[in-house]
Amino acid sequence: MTHPDPGSREETPLAPARTPFPDCIATDAGLGFILGGAGRSVFHFLKALRSSPSGRRLAGGVQAVRTNAPRLAGTWTGLLVAFSAVDSAMYSARGKDDPWNHIVAFACMRGLHRRRKGLKAAVRSAFVGAVFWGLVEVSMIAMDADGADPHRKNLKIRCPLPATRCLLGRGSCPGEVNHPM
Repeated sequence: MTHPDPGSREETPLAPARTPFPDCIATDAGLGFILGGAGRSVFHFLKALRSSPSGRRLAGGVQAVRTNAPRLAGTWTGLLVAFSAVDSAMYSARGKDDPWNHIVAFACMRGLHRRRKGLKAAVRSAFVGAVFWGLVEVSMIAMDADGADPHRKNLKIRCPLPATRCLLGRGSCPGEVNHPM
């Protein structure tokens, strides 16, 4: 989706282009590996640092990271690959990229993650995931709507630069100019 720029005839994209299907899986797998391996390792390091005996705290923290980092990195990689695969499948099937794709993908990811606990636990986890991600999407839409306030679009800005150096007015700044924010 694009919108015309008032100062030129070219159109600028509103959002970055969607990463194509096979590439988004690899990107999300790498992101999951980094988040799971590094992010959760901090938690295990601090937990072991606190519970290790005096004089061996640093060694205990390092040992906890070496033990848990590969497992957590693999788990997060699998979760984000499942999310990306379901999100891409929803985009392909529906032909549009909207919040419902992300909500369903997050619910499926949570349900797949809890499938070993049984059907009831998987359905409950999927429902909780859908509600949680729905709230995330609603808050993102609200933040976007707040940024697109119609009263902010036609603000009068006093240009402090001479007309030849004004970046906001594209080279011709007659004093007060309507600039989109």
